[in-house]
Amino acid sequence: MRIRLKQITKFLALFLLLFSFLQVAVPSLVNAETFEDVPGWPALEDIRSSAYAIYNATTDEFLLEKNMHQPLWNASTTKVLTALTAAQHEDFDLDAMLLVSDAATYFGDPASARLKLKPGELISTRDVLGGLMVLSANDCAYVLAENYGGFFGHTSDLPQEEWGNFAEGASQRSRQAFVAEMNRVAKGLGADSTNFDNPCGFDGETHNTTAHDLALISNAFLEDEVLAPFSSLAHYMPEPTNMHPYAGWSLLTNTNGLVVYGTNFFQSQYIARYNGVKTGTTPRAGSCLIGGGITHDGEQIIAVLLGGSVPRTDNSYVSLAIPVRTLLEYGAYLSGSPSKPYTDAPLPTFPPLLDSSVAEPVEDPDNGENEEPVEGEPEPDDPAETHSEDNNPISEPNPGDKKGENPEDLPETGELTQREKLVIALSGLIVLCVIAILIGNQMYNRKFR
Repeated sequence: MRIRLKQITKFLALFLLLFSFLQVAVPSLVNAETFEDVPGWPALEDIRSSAYAIYNATTDEFLLEKNMHQPLWNASTTKVLTALTAAQHEDFDLDAMLLVSDAATYFGDPASARLKLKPGELISTRDVLGGLMVLSANDCAYVLAENYGGFFGHTSDLPQEEWGNFAEGASQRSRQAFVAEMNRVAKGLGADSTNFDNPCGFDGETHNTTAHDLALISNAFLEDEVLAPFSSLAHYMPEPTNMHPYAGWSLLTNTNGLVVYGTNFFQSQYIARYNGVKTGTTPRAGSCLIGGGITHDGEQIIAVLLGGSVPRTDNSYVSLAIPVRTLLEYGAYLSGSPSKPYTDAPLPTFPPLLDSSVAEPVEDPDNGENEEPVEGEPEPDDPAETHSEDNNPISEPNPGDKKGENPEDLPETGELTQREKLVIALSGLIVLCVIAILIGNQMYNRKFR
């Protein structure tokens, strides 16, 4: 009997040592083999979209996809290629002054997203890019296309007496040449399924691309040291011009919620910081967003979502960013990025940057050119990446909210993660082992006392 109790005691002691080791080792194993995320955020299967692609630009590997080769409308995500094409022009210069033509300021819908530039205005390429990538301004897309279209160099270099001729006809020809160059640039990047017919992203029968192609285009944009910073700016303020001769004439807020609110707000586990890229919304395209993120070990992840359906909330930017956050988290996890849980970071309240009471008008394709119009007059709830006259963003239709996609549904950060639950369970087993050893020794001592 004495020998048996000693054997049991030894066994329990070994059991205790084993579980002490597992308490230390298992959490790292869980991190390496199991996706761990803050509870309450939408899972991959909760994302409602026509297509998506998750791309590791560092390793040149597509990690996960849904219909990523299907040609789709893509709205203002087009502007990533617009900026990239302008930057490849031989006369590209951030300080170059660009001329705003009459045609560049005309939009049938007065609420079309724009910087409200005026005919004859001279504005720097830097400020035009700021308006393009931060505000998603359509007039800035036209100004870039007209000035870097190849018909002229910088049109501001023309004698002033020729500016009228530029505005009347040459601007449109230059814009067409620029769009043709956009398609050539896309093909050069391997984006073989991309065909654009305007630099803004207006819906057109022949204006489409794929999630796969947008990932490649976005990677080229982020690799450009001059362009990349524009996609990471939460706000931008253009310099005074001849038509707006005072500082602060426009303060722009990025349409990408990932950039505006950051990793702490979105409770990111695997992404160290977000670095772009571009939003886009029209009736045909739905809600689109290209998101960029850097993992904790420095790898670039790009997530493209096309044809998304997001709920109506007090902040449409956040609604669109939420599913792309999930794609980036999965991309970083599949890339082997270490996880750094935010256990003590409560979700901040939404700052009053956005006004959900303003109905969202449509990006207007009727600009007097041959761009495909949107059929019919849009309803107030039609999603479109445009802004009201005070640049307030708008709400999107609600096709059926799902828990976790609305910030109000997010759990408190006090909820336990899978790793924490496992550690607690192992600790409980260790305590039970200790109790068993003590009871065994007590019974042994009483037996032979």
